[in-house]
Amino acid sequence: MRSKLSIVRQQLHRLYLNEILIRSSNKFQQIVQTNSKRHYPINANRTESKQMKTDGYVIYDCDAGADDAWGLQMLIKWEELLNKLKQEGKVDKTLKILAVTCVQGNTDVENSSRNVLRVLESVDRNDLNVLVLLPFQIPVYKGCAGPLKPRTSWQYTLHYHGKNGFGDVQDLPDVDMSHIQQKHAVNAMYEFVCKKPGQVDFVMVGPLTNLAMCVLLYGPNFLNKIRNIYIMGGNYQGRGNATPSAEFNVRMDPEAAFVIWEKTKRPLPILPWETCIEADLGLSVDWRLNVLGSVNSEFIKLMNKVESAILIPKGFTEWIVCDAELVAAYILPQLIIANSRIYSASVELAGTDTRGQMVINHLIEKHVGNAEFITELHKEHFRRLISWTGGLLEDCEIENLIGFA
Repeated sequence: MRSKLSIVRQQLHRLYLNEILIRSSNKFQQIVQTNSKRHYPINANRTESKQMKTDGYVIYDCDAGADDAWGLQMLIKWEELLNKLKQEGKVDKTLKILAVTCVQGNTDVENSSRNVLRVLESVDRNDLNVLVLLPFQIPVYKGCAGPLKPRTSWQYTLHYHGKNGFGDVQDLPDVDMSHIQQKHAVNAMYEFVCKKPGQVDFVMVGPLTNLAMCVLLYGPNFLNKIRNIYIMGGNYQGRGNATPSAEFNVRMDPEAAFVIWEKTKRPLPILPWETCIEADLGLSVDWRLNVLGSVNSEFIKLMNKVESAILIPKGFTEWIVCDAELVAAYILPQLIIANSRIYSASVELAGTDTRGQMVINHLIEKHVGNAEFITELHKEHFRRLISWTGGLLEDCEIENLIGFA
């Protein structure tokens, strides 16, 4: 039973979010018009949700730490909301999550797969029957267990998310690993894309090993069959978190990241580490655990255990959910992405101190490149989306925000 203090906090937060909604709704058209005048290249390839004319499909590739779980939950709720809007005749087509593919990174690929199953169980989207896939079930595939080039001298020892990816919490729900699909994630990714060329998006929130293996096994033409690839990872100002100069996802497999940007002939949307830590989204750990954490759902109960174990011992005061920020930019780019810049980028592979750092070529003319760095996010819109993802806001409030009321 929730305490009176938790209830009061939640009510106060709703009042605050309602005020944001009023201001956001009034400014929505102004925001879109302003963005169209900025250097905003991603905008050229976007279709607003209410104008969707073709079915969209997405594969979520993750290493299943805490923020991966939030990104997955946001993607699931968006898929479900679009299905509801289609039934109401407000959109013509929807988005379908084809699969979750797992990779080593925050934890090993076994734990990554196990944590994904826990999230899907908590929201009743687990594939309980590996032989018969019902429309609401999401298949999970296990991918690469290590980087393209085995690590020798450098090892990541901080284990921010704990060794098991979920804060090393001991009483997590048991899952049946036989629910994992038998096919390797790399083969599954290739087959999904070949069946629906030009229709499948990839949302990559872990090391890029699985995607790079697809390119190496099946050739770079595989990339041309993908509709779009959104990536959380890398840096463009030389600020790192795995090392002083390298962001975690890229540093965990620099060769994989190098393959992707070396073979890509178009700008891929990237949410770099600097944007995540400079976004100042106004989400405190106290708000996360005591306001959002007061929502009575299996997903929140699971994540309360996990994030309490991760955040409290480290003394963090700000709640940063990088992977959910990328998913937000993917599902609602017009509302979430405030600014972006195209650069020609690569990855340093040999540097003693800079291995895994992204290298930006400033000598090449701007607007020409293979990486589009999302450099600024709309704070208020993301706060509403993450509140909705956790169940603090109802669907109707997001429908108001995106103009479907």
